[in-house]
Amino acid sequence: MQHALSPTPRYALRRAANQKSAKCIANPTAPTSLRLRQPPSATTVVANPKSSTVVMAQERSGIVVGLNKGHKTTPLNTPKTKISRTKGQSSRRTAFVREITREVVGLAPYERRIIELLRNTQDKRARKLAKKRLGTFTRGKRKVEDMQTVIAEARRVGGH
Repeated sequence: MQHALSPTPRYALRRAANQKSAKCIANPTAPTSLRLRQPPSATTVVANPKSSTVVMAQERSGIVVGLNKGHKTTPLNTPKTKISRTKGQSSRRTAFVREITREVVGLAPYERRIIELLRNTQDKRARKLAKKRLGTFTRGKRKVEDMQTVIAEARRVGGH
């Protein structure tokens, strides 16, 4: 038998969910998987990706309920960017190594065939071949664009 003043398990779960959502800072239109998780701070900055304005949230009131509910806390001076945020950005060194490798090794046979198809104005066939070799349509499109830049560079170097 539960005591009259102790919260029910359902209420406790709802309160925990509210606390989690209070810590979650993001654009309301962004999906929940893309929202940033930050420790609670007195002043929170919410950036809208569609506009260049930054909206400042009001300070917390120290009251349990309401729009500005929560403990009064001091904001962090400089929030560090997570290493996971920089994933996928190629460094200068990696780009240089890839460029040298491309010069030394050359093109793969399927890439040469894509270039041949592009020169014969068969863009759709080139995309289909790239998709078949690389697995997804987006990767295929990107590879075809890369091959078009290779053709343009060869023309530019050959023309001079």
